[in-house]
Amino acid sequence: MGSRFFRCAHGGAVALICVSGLLFSCSGSAPAADSARDASSHIEISDNFGVADLEQRFEEVTRKVAPAVVAISATDAKVEADDALRADRINPQKLAEILEPVDRTVGTGFIFDSNGYIVTNDHVVSSCDQLWVTTDDHKVYPAIVVGSDPRSDIAVLKIPASHLATIQYSSKAAQRGQWSIALGNPYGLAGGGEMSVSVGVVSAINRSLPKLSNKEDRLYNDLIQTTAQINPGNSGGPLFDLHGDVIGINAAVILPQKVTNGIGFAIPITAHVRQIIDDLKSGREVAYGWLGVRVSSPTAFQRREAGIADDLGARIEGVDEHSPAAVGKLVAGDIVTKFNGTAVEDGDQFVRLVGETPADQNVSATVYRDGKQVELGLRMGRRKSASTTITRDTQRLRWRGMLLGPIPRHWDFGNSPRPSEGLMVLAIDPASPMIKRGISQGSIIATVAGKPINDIEQLQHVLNDTAPEACGIEMAHQGQVAAISVTQ
Repeated sequence: MGSRFFRCAHGGAVALICVSGLLFSCSGSAPAADSARDASSHIEISDNFGVADLEQRFEEVTRKVAPAVVAISATDAKVEADDALRADRINPQKLAEILEPVDRTVGTGFIFDSNGYIVTNDHVVSSCDQLWVTTDDHKVYPAIVVGSDPRSDIAVLKIPASHLATIQYSSKAAQRGQWSIALGNPYGLAGGGEMSVSVGVVSAINRSLPKLSNKEDRLYNDLIQTTAQINPGNSGGPLFDLHGDVIGINAAVILPQKVTNGIGFAIPITAHVRQIIDDLKSGREVAYGWLGVRVSSPTAFQRREAGIADDLGARIEGVDEHSPAAVGKLVAGDIVTKFNGTAVEDGDQFVRLVGETPADQNVSATVYRDGKQVELGLRMGRRKSASTTITRDTQRLRWRGMLLGPIPRHWDFGNSPRPSEGLMVLAIDPASPMIKRGISQGSIIATVAGKPINDIEQLQHVLNDTAPEACGIEMAHQGQVAAISVTQ
């Protein structure tokens, strides 16, 4: 029988893709400062810790970390309610009413920066124009995507809030057999607050999902496997250890047919993953090295044939024409045992090593070919970014029928000087009331509510903090702010 793969994002209608059976693409005021400290504090376990203490420990971890976990609701439909962009004018009930007539996606995230920055999976938000998050204490905030990396399946959101509770990353790698605790929004059940909790153990580490990786051009390897129950809607949520520290980002689950629970997977928190999160928070694109090869893990027979005594290496199955690998003389059948000074354990690790190496860097590779060891010099290329990648230059916010974003770098303004500030109207709905007031595609919004607007995060805060009737708009014209005020 086939298996069902859920990437836990979708609530309501779950997106369905066939891979070895059924593959599902899943996906108030801020807490007080004391709560923020509680959420990120490290829970100590005494030497005489016993089974009888487990229930209390689970309750303690949940109580401390829940303020930093959020439920995500998102849609690709056009929601034009101005109140939906203001935290003090929306609550779980109103959000449910807004989203009732449209298709929506649900997922989970966690706050890693007290100024409102949230980690989730890219697949939770990649196809959505408008997003909201609900905290454990039932507060709803509008959210924007400030950065996304489809390759790692990680995205960072921003909400207009500060002094929020935050998580703490574990400083230790997950180990097989240790306890694991998942908090999240399964099937959208926590959309009104109060995150759901499930408990299990780390079943294994270094797991891979090659079919899912190939199908969606993401890199699902080096994963944590856990028995903590993960369902559609848990995607992007945290996997905690018994200290209340985050060891992984929940991303997928395999559900055997006719069984309601299954095998969950999480992206491990590593130094590289933390760097990705920091890059996305800053709106920077995550760059990956590229060689242009297809690899596998060699069999024992292939290693013996190549003259390799140790149980290691990545076998080159194919080389793209004119790629860095082709230029560097890698050929099909080579087994790479060392890459830039690091021993290559298998094909999955080799893919990670290549991706983590900066483009345009010269690297060395030790390969075995026809029973002989060969030393090669390679120059890394850069992996082409996915079209759905979000950076500071491609952030978007929909407001009053307008899709707003940074001014494109190569936009042609003709004989007019390029505006030094403002956001561009990248698209406008034909039914938008802004059309009758002189705004069209290509217009530059210089100020909102009298405040200069230079990026999407600024606009988000202004809209959240200002009454709709006070959100007048001034447009830039021929490099200068025109004396035009557009109100609702």
